[in-house]
Order: sequence, then structure tokens, then C-alpha cells
Amino acid sequence: MSWEALKQAGAFDLLSDFGKSAELQAGIFYWLGRAKNEAKINGTIGAAKGKASQILPDGDDKTITMALPSIRSLIPSLGTEEIFPYSPSLGNPAFRKAWRAWLLHKAGATSGRLDPLVSAPIVVPGITGAIYTVLRLFCDPGESIVVPDKRWENYDNVYEKNLGMKVEPFRFFTGGDFDLEAFLAAVDRAWQGKNKAVALLNFPNNPTGYCPPKTTAKEIIQGIQNFTAKAGKTLVLLLDDAYEGFVYNQDAESRSLFYDIEPSEYLVPIKLDGITKELLWYGARVGCISIGYPQAWLDKADKADIEKELGNKFEFMARSMYSNCNTMAQNVAAKALENPEAVVAERQKAINILAGRYDVFQELLPKIDRNKLNADPFQGGFFCFFNAMGDKAPKPADIADHLLKKYEVGTVPSDGPGIKGIRVAFCGIEEENIPKVVDALAGSAEDLW
Repeated sequence: MSWEALKQAGAFDLLSDFGKSAELQAGIFYWLGRAKNEAKINGTIGAAKGKASQILPDGDDKTITMALPSIRSLIPSLGTEEIFPYSPSLGNPAFRKAWRAWLLHKAGATSGRLDPLVSAPIVVPGITGAIYTVLRLFCDPGESIVVPDKRWENYDNVYEKNLGMKVEPFRFFTGGDFDLEAFLAAVDRAWQGKNKAVALLNFPNNPTGYCPPKTTAKEIIQGIQNFTAKAGKTLVLLLDDAYEGFVYNQDAESRSLFYDIEPSEYLVPIKLDGITKELLWYGARVGCISIGYPQAWLDKADKADIEKELGNKFEFMARSMYSNCNTMAQNVAAKALENPEAVVAERQKAINILAGRYDVFQELLPKIDRNKLNADPFQGGFFCFFNAMGDKAPKPADIADHLLKKYEVGTVPSDGPGIKGIRVAFCGIEEENIPKVVDALAGSAEDLW
């Protein structure tokens, strides 16, 4: 954008250097806006939708944003003091306790080892807020962050434009699976001249839907632990677990890597999650930051003192940016999580619905010419990604535009280093419409190449 109006008005020169550089590219929300007006089938945004009757006990056949019945039923029952007051800057104590218990519940057999090492969650405004907050505290401008070439577009707004960091990308796939060697090489580059590096992994991945097979997940964890220990340098590993649990292939790892990573003085895992996807409450904007403390830290200082001092820094971030997070959402979630098995059962209904769509997609993929539009491996999440193949491939934006204009199907294009294709959010597409989406993708491949 050229900012001509701001310049003509005399307002542009009043902005800071950051303010002058801040620009939201034509990404998800641009294509969402177009899809709302032009598409009959909308595969743009990562919000699970389906018939109310599929997930709510008294639901009809109207398409809604999926919700957990236990969450929905609690909202009218809240008292005034559970809705209207400010929350503490680090989060409501009841919710923080409930979310930590939920994390350990999901950890299963490893919960005993994790319990003494995991921090109390820090509550932030969504996982985007979690990423920003952690990086602001752990990284200086000009430092690098290791991220895959296949990544959510908004990461770069946070890293580069907001925080002035450098992106150290690595090739996400090799031979149809996670490229561990490329990841470790990128970490090594980020370490050059430093004793610390920061990296982010996201499984199930946005935009591809990739989840590592169980054997690969073990190799990733063991590889990172061995690599950092041998180097004698520290890796702060952020795990964006936004789509944790939404896995539809029995051979894929359905749990966060966080539960099986052993923190050490050379490896500090930080789990970023929240109720947005896990409890299907997108508008609540409640995310959590949970740190795996290395035993080496706890051998040198009391855990309560570490929590207090780190908490002070996180509280400073909260007070200086957003003050606190949604009180009602925290109280509702805390109450619902008093019965975690009920939450798991309700979530499973949503997972089963998405799994049905996934199965249809996988069955019909051979209809699409892989030499033109080639799907990355996907085993879960809300999305799948189709690479535009060949030197003469159209621009992703032209493919998305064609899908809208001719087939009335909304998608999101991605075009940058290491990524060139379109993302399809099957989470918002009814199962009976998946064949139409596949036909549109196959037709576009024939039309445009």
C-alpha cells in the first residue's frame, strides 16, 4: 500500500518507523471477505462449522460455529461477579489451576514427570498474544527465530514487523515427512555467535494440516534433545498447539510434543495453547503460556521464586499492553473443566465430524492432477494445502480468484519463499460439499495450467 491519503493529509510523517512499516497484507481476512460475497462453499477461515444437530443436543439443521454443549449451557448460569469484574493480569486463579490440570490430564502417563516441572499457565489474549508476549520477553530485535517455510502468514507480522526479528526458515517437508535435518541445521545457524536460539513448531500445522507420524514425533523429540545437549547451547522451543487433538489418522501423533520433551538447561519447551480451538470458543480470546522448567533451574532456585519473578515480567507485559483477559470466558472454562471427561467426549463429536470430511478428501484426492496441484501430507488440523506445481504455475492469488469466480469456492492463497499454493479450510465445509471442492480444485488445475 502506498499510503497516499495519509501522506496527502500530512498524517504519515507523524507515525513512528514501526507505524510507517505496519501493513496488513491481503491475507486470510481479504479472502474471507470475498468468499462471504462470492462463494457458495467457504474454505477460508479456521473455524469449525457444521449442523447444530451434529453437536448440540437440541440443535437443528442450521449451520453454526461448533460449540461444546457444556460451555454453551454454563453461560446463562453465571453470577454477576463471574462476568463483569476485571481479571488479574496473569489470569483468574481458578482458570489457571483448571488449565494446568487439563494439561496434565492430556499428558496421561507422563503427567507424573511433568507435574513438578510445568509452570502455572499465564493467560493471554489468544495464541497470537502468547507468541508475541513470549518473544518480546525472550528475544531482542534483530535476533532470529527458526520457523518452517510452510507456516501461518500472521507469524511474520508478529516476528518481523512487530518485533523486528529475523526469520530463519527451514524446509518443512522431505520425502513427504518432517525434515528434521533441515530444522536442526536452521537452529545451528541461529546459534552462530550466540548461546541461545528460539524456534517454533506447530502440529497439526497451519496451513498444511500435517501431524508427524508417531515414529517421526519420537525422532523429532530425541533429535532435538540430543542435538542441544551435544551443542551445549540453549534452544527455547515454542510449541504452537492451537489444533492439538484434532488428528484423524491413527498413525499420526495426536498429542503435543510438550508432554514427552524433557526440559534441560539446553532445551526449554514453552507450550502455547488455549480455549480458542480446544474448547471451540473462538471469540473468547483466552490463550495460555505454560513453561517446562528444566530440573537444572529448580536445583539452583526455588520453583515458587522462579514463578514469582517470571510472573512479574509477564504481568508487566499484560499491564503495558492489554491489562487482562476475558473474565467470563475464564470462569466458564474453569467450570467446564471440572469434568474433563465430559469435555473430551464433547470435543470428540467435533473431531469425528471433521474426520468424516478428512476421509472424503483423502479418498477423492487422486482426482486432482498432482503435477499441477499437489497436496502436502495432512493428517489433522483444520486445513490442507495444495502446492502450485511447475515453473509455469499460475500465481496462488490467481488460482484462488479463479476458484471463486468460476466455481464459487473460497480458499486462501500463499505465495512466498518455500510456499506457493492455496489453503483449503475443510473445517468449515460440510461433508456433502467436499466432493464439490475437489471437483473445483481438479477443474482449476485443468483450466489454468
